[in-house]
Amino acid sequence: MKKFMVNILFLSSMCFAQSSVEIHGTSTLHDWKMVSQAIDVGAFESEGGVISALDVGVQIETLKSGDPGLDKKAYEALKIDKSNVITFSLKEHNMENKTLRGVFKVLDMEREEILTPEVIEVDRVAGSFEVNMTDFGITPPSVMFGAIKSGDAVTVKYDIQK
Repeated sequence: MKKFMVNILFLSSMCFAQSSVEIHGTSTLHDWKMVSQAIDVGAFESEGGVISALDVGVQIETLKSGDPGLDKKAYEALKIDKSNVITFSLKEHNMENKTLRGVFKVLDMEREEILTPEVIEVDRVAGSFEVNMTDFGITPPSVMFGAIKSGDAVTVKYDIQK
């Protein structure tokens, strides 16, 4: 029975790989980071060693910084009451340039981006990119009547696993 349970735990860890997204930013006070490991991988398919479908979603309230005040300000800036998910949908995988072209959706704004992942495998995509919050209609958060402000640019690190 013990051997059976060990095998089940091993197989379940293989079936449910751990994907993650981190958002790194700056402010006039200190740098900050929010992390989510609750990534909804709706589709991750490959044909002939090439990724053919990749649809990913992150529920905004799963992004956590460890500081409830920072989380609250971020959720307000992301208008969590109107839209609570950030999505990415693959449109094209370019094998020559090792790039992924897809559409990000934040709030009601869609923006096409070309990503150059550090890792592109049939079961894993990982890398990072920089984007401005204002590109998605998000006003960078501030507190104390603007005395402490978040920078507009954020770096998104992702590790999506099948």
